[in-house]
Amino acid sequence: KAVVSTQSTGKSLAKSEDKPIMLILHKSWCGACKRLKPIVAASTEILELSKSFVMVNSEDDEAPINDDSFAIDGGYIPRIIFLDSEGVIRPEFSNPARGDQYKYFYPSEKDITRSMNNVLKHMNQKTEL
Repeated sequence: KAVVSTQSTGKSLAKSEDKPIMLILHKSWCGACKRLKPIVAASTEILELSKSFVMVNSEDDEAPINDDSFAIDGGYIPRIIFLDSEGVIRPEFSNPARGDQYKYFYPSEKDITRSMNNVLKHMNQKTEL
């Protein structure tokens, strides 16, 4: 499983490995971000699904945190955004439990894995789950 901290490295890996990107945008001082980190770290299902993704962990001032194209429905944090293997943002893959506001906020493992499975299903990726 590849976890990288820059979008450019993530895009290169995604293209060469033909995998979608799961981009986590967060800040070290953010309370909601601090709550998300152990959810992701402790989840065996997220770990298993992550093998089919290039995982990009963008914290604090690492790009693309300040890139407006990633503020699809606002600049709140944390946000999880999915991109295809060409590095194109796929805004249709959001958290369906969130409705119209904060669509890229994922407070639970179930919300994250649902979207990860949805991305894999629609991008014709193979997964072990």
